[in-house]
Amino acid sequence: MRWICLLGPSPGGSLAVARHGRRLVVLVPPGGAVPGRVTAHADRAVVTDITDHTAVRAAVDALTAELGPPELVVSFTELAQETSARLAADLGLPSVSPEAAARARDKTEMRRLLADTPYAWPYVGGTAREVAARVAAGGDGTRWVIKPVAGTGSSDVSTVSSREEAERWLDGAGLGRYIAEHAAGGPEFGVDVVSVDGRHTPFAITAKRSTENPRFVETLHVYPASVSAADEALLYDTAFAVLDALDVRWGASHTQVRLDPTHGPVVIETHTRLAGDYLPELVELVTGRDLYDFHLAALLGTGPAREGTGTAGAAAIGYVLPPASGTLTDLGVEPADEVVRWEFHKALGDPVREVRGSDDRIGCAIVLGATAEEAVASVVRTVANVRVRVAAPEEPL
Repeated sequence: MRWICLLGPSPGGSLAVARHGRRLVVLVPPGGAVPGRVTAHADRAVVTDITDHTAVRAAVDALTAELGPPELVVSFTELAQETSARLAADLGLPSVSPEAAARARDKTEMRRLLADTPYAWPYVGGTAREVAARVAAGGDGTRWVIKPVAGTGSSDVSTVSSREEAERWLDGAGLGRYIAEHAAGGPEFGVDVVSVDGRHTPFAITAKRSTENPRFVETLHVYPASVSAADEALLYDTAFAVLDALDVRWGASHTQVRLDPTHGPVVIETHTRLAGDYLPELVELVTGRDLYDFHLAALLGTGPAREGTGTAGAAAIGYVLPPASGTLTDLGVEPADEVVRWEFHKALGDPVREVRGSDDRIGCAIVLGATAEEAVASVVRTVANVRVRVAAPEEPL
């Protein structure tokens, strides 16, 4: 039996496994919901801690006794990247290496490995107290972005520009390790690449917007990015250099890069997985190419399972943000022909808060356009027309 083990439920990943004609077993964390778009393609779901190598190995060993060895072990979930890579290495299966997955998760290690390349960028790392002290020692006037070294979803990102701000940040910081980097300017892009044994192939470049200072939570993405041929080549060259420095040799990866007007390309971070925020869906809507499919094909040593056709010249996604902290009491949308679909992560009665991370966003709309500019204008207008009401804690519902 040819089967693939997927750590963490992924609708796009599950569909791609089915398209490749493999049976699918999904490992899901305790208490985690399994969407219908996953169960539709899965033989079964097994509950286990997908971040615990010992627990995952025990689950896969039990499945192997029944089904035979898996053909692949994969994950499209950030927190399971190292677990998935370790298990694949244990079983001798093609995958990003455990060491490369760990490097990509550790932002200070990425910066260290880029230190002797054209993509070096000023940073300091350590405990919260160590980072605050070194930032404060640099004096006032330099803007630093501080975040956990293994943070996800823009959570706990802050900016400081003075000794006083560094001390105030330290008062609310946690016990983990942090990295502080000089803030880069210019537009930001997501660069998707598919690698086979160290040979990197360009796949897609998306442009993004965020809340910027201080949280940098992403609010809009569009594909294709409106960049010149020279900038497109520069963005791909930057992503390739990062992958080589971290020794990422297999599968899909997503690298975030700013084109700083003074310094040129500045690497923000990289991931040994597909982009989140439905970016693969934007690319597929425009090109017909499924990045999940290409990722599996790279690992299986086959061609993609399908080559579709696009439905528009551009696609964009925009996020609905809560206007304040409190309880969500009203949520409504206006029908629009250009909207492919809505996706909401909050329901009436749920607590919401002013945006501090990606999980605080209420929902999103995916729209099509003839051009990137048209898609952006459309999604901005669509999101602005969403009716959102939040009751403050002391306000009657």
